[in-house]
Amino acid sequence: MAKLIFAIVFTVAFCLPALGVSQTTEDEPTEAIDKSRRHLLLLTKKSLVLQREIEDLYKNSPANIPSEKTQQLQEQLNKLDLDFESRITQIAIEDPSVKKNKKLDLIEEIQELTKPLLKAIRDLTEKPRMIEEFNSNIEELDTKLEQYQEASTNIAVLVEDLKNKPPPKTEEEKKFQDRIKHLQDKYDPELVLLNLIEARANLEELLSEDESVVESATKTIKEFLRTRGRNLLVTILTFASLWWVLSRLRRWILTRKFLTNRKSSIGKLFSAAYNFVVLIFCLLVGLACLYFFNDWLLITLIIMGLFLVVWTSRQWIPKFLQEIKLIVDLGTVREGERMIWKGVPWLVEEIRLHATLVNENLEGGVLRLPLHNLVDEHSRPVVENEPWFPTKPHDWVLLSDDVYGRVEHQTMEQVVINLKEGGALKYYATADFLAQNPVNISNGFEYAIEFGLDYEIQSRICDEIPVLFTTEIKRHLQMHFEGDDPNFYSLEVLLDSAGESSLNLVVEIYVHGRCAHLYEECRREIVTALVRICNEHNLGIPFNQLTVHLPNQNIAKQLPAPSEGRV
Repeated sequence: MAKLIFAIVFTVAFCLPALGVSQTTEDEPTEAIDKSRRHLLLLTKKSLVLQREIEDLYKNSPANIPSEKTQQLQEQLNKLDLDFESRITQIAIEDPSVKKNKKLDLIEEIQELTKPLLKAIRDLTEKPRMIEEFNSNIEELDTKLEQYQEASTNIAVLVEDLKNKPPPKTEEEKKFQDRIKHLQDKYDPELVLLNLIEARANLEELLSEDESVVESATKTIKEFLRTRGRNLLVTILTFASLWWVLSRLRRWILTRKFLTNRKSSIGKLFSAAYNFVVLIFCLLVGLACLYFFNDWLLITLIIMGLFLVVWTSRQWIPKFLQEIKLIVDLGTVREGERMIWKGVPWLVEEIRLHATLVNENLEGGVLRLPLHNLVDEHSRPVVENEPWFPTKPHDWVLLSDDVYGRVEHQTMEQVVINLKEGGALKYYATADFLAQNPVNISNGFEYAIEFGLDYEIQSRICDEIPVLFTTEIKRHLQMHFEGDDPNFYSLEVLLDSAGESSLNLVVEIYVHGRCAHLYEECRREIVTALVRICNEHNLGIPFNQLTVHLPNQNIAKQLPAPSEGRV
């Protein structure tokens, strides 16, 4: 090491004029050369000081084992040597120990892949970081210079005092003076001052090149459009053009006989597989364009974006595969079939990136659903002439909760009924409306009225009485049976049953749907006509009777029971 230091000193003293520093013209100021030479001499002096400290630590350590402080000093010495060499050769020299300690691992590989992106970010923030670094370095050097100046002043007082004393006689006094001399060299503030002046000069030069925000933004945009903007535009145009051409090719292929003659699921499976292959191919072509332009930043961004998409969607892959089965018509829900969604039947019209369900009997009867909503559903083939909803708007209905009215609106969410009595509106959720077993009477309906007669006419009940009631009903309700298209177009009177107190007839009348709004009125007219017929022909309408047995008497009285007229 001593020979190395001697060589460095020799180089500074004698060989410096032979290097690039001496190759200056007469116009170049000699002050810069002197300043550089002084800086190099101070670096050499600092190296000698560190070398002495390292040798002293080795001497005082057991078995010459380097301590932690020794390693730190050695690192400082190595840095000074590199600084000295860089200033002599005027090139940046990297510490070889850094490369030697590098290990090939996964993190390093990832850093290598993301290096273009990190470099772009670093370039964007380079100037602010350099300014901050220079400011921090200047503050540190200012503090260090104050400390070194104070230490140098205190040491100079001791050195001046030693000069006025006689030469040292003992070994301790010599060692004391050597240590004072060593500290005086160590805390020499001149090297720190030169570094501070150089740092301030670099900061002033950097700040003098400062430009406005508008100029910086304009320059950045122009640079982007000139390089990466052009590359990105060409890549997007190439991707879009290739996708359009191959999509047109897919349409042409799907019109060929060998696919049109097959099931739709085969064509959809081919279409899905084709689109996937085309997407991969177009992405590879886009990356090839960027590779041709040598734009590794955009390549890195695209690859990272694709990797991020795949990584974040890994848990959705099973559901995605199920949705693919639906798209290619191989799932439990298929196009052209009937499915129940929220209690309402729907026709599966189309399954693409979303499913389109249609029910023409509902207002706003087109529903678009995400595919994941169909994953656990099922459909079945449509039956010919199968109704899709029991009613249409403005139909009249009878519900199991005794509601009678007209359908004002029916959508997939609700059905609104305009009640016959009072004209109020009653709202049902669509599923609840269907649960009321609605009877649509707007397409025609039937009255089946049970009517009881006294047992006195038992001999006439089978033949004469049904004919009598048929003739008389038509006479009393003549206005409903008139014309080519009458309101009441069918009438039957039949013996239904023999009850305890009466012989029961059933009167069946079929009514046209146009009379749906007169459902209650027509029923009352029929009942009135039946009572009038009984009155006109002296036919008794019996009531229920109770037989009461009195205690201790063999007498039974027929008492009228609380009767309910049977109609």
